[in-house]
Amino acid sequence: MIDVETELAFAGAEAAHAALSAHAKSHDIPPEIDRAGHLAFSFQGNRLEFLTVPGRMRIRLSAVSRNTLYFLKEAVVHHLEDADPEAARNLRWPGDGNADSRRTPPNFRLLTVLDRSRPVDGMTRLSLSGEDLGPLTRDGIHVKLMLPADRSRSPVWPGVAANGATRWPKGPDRLHVRYFTLLGLEPEAGRVAIDFADHPGGQISDWARAARPGDRIGIMGPGGGLPPGTDRPLILMGDETALPALVRILEALPARAEGCVIAPLRPADAGYLPASPLETLLLGPEGFAASAAARFAEALDARPGARVWVGAEHGLVLEARRIAAALPPGQKEIGTYWRRGRPGDATRDDHEDHDD
Repeated sequence: MIDVETELAFAGAEAAHAALSAHAKSHDIPPEIDRAGHLAFSFQGNRLEFLTVPGRMRIRLSAVSRNTLYFLKEAVVHHLEDADPEAARNLRWPGDGNADSRRTPPNFRLLTVLDRSRPVDGMTRLSLSGEDLGPLTRDGIHVKLMLPADRSRSPVWPGVAANGATRWPKGPDRLHVRYFTLLGLEPEAGRVAIDFADHPGGQISDWARAARPGDRIGIMGPGGGLPPGTDRPLILMGDETALPALVRILEALPARAEGCVIAPLRPADAGYLPASPLETLLLGPEGFAASAAARFAEALDARPGARVWVGAEHGLVLEARRIAAALPPGQKEIGTYWRRGRPGDATRDDHEDHDD
């Protein structure tokens, strides 16, 4: 474990503490401790703790890796910004005295294209090489991919602000950023694969369809998307952008797992998904959007105690959340992977979405 602690003096510490607690509850993030002066969260072996007295807040982080520690620091900054922007700007972490915009984040890497293929219709697969890929096998299955928003410009990569948050290039150097799922990770060989759903007009998916050996792209991560637990039957559903995540989840399932997976594949492309003990419902790419919500509701009716996982376009996600509204937060993970008609860049709002 990596333990870091810092202390911040500011007049609004108690109000910020209350705002952090309210924000967590509004996003179905249950605190482990939530009482006057003490707020704590534990997840996936990591811990985040706020200890507050009038005019002062102590923040303690415990992380399983440097990558997760960086995410925790950034999360503290962003949530503190919402409550007290000046306090967020003044935040400092021990050992980060040299943090500045010229140093890339510790979880940033450059990947180089080796080759391009088409695993199924509507999907481009890039095989990429890079250094120090071992950490990509931990902490999650997604990474942020980034390219200059203006492709005629040389890339200016992210830096690190003095308070520990990522400093994103702005103006003409702005980056277009999206989450994608890692596949076929071979850290010893320095290779990884990433699949890109064809979204004409999506900047990164367009880049992937035209990518040639030697082309480079920046990544940060990994994070998020760890396979759901299997103490209950599972209902998994994803549109074309979530197919790589479904692959990673199915690969990690034990033989005793039960449930079903709902995917937009034709029967001829069923082999894209690895063999698993789950029932597989292939709706086809043409009929998926129209029928997925109804099939999801049927699956949940048949398995009312199931744990559900959904990754899809925002409209289907809203439907899935409505259908699964009665499930407790610990039994569902339903996330937006993209929004129709909405481009992405390096703003915070865009980081909630995944593939182009």
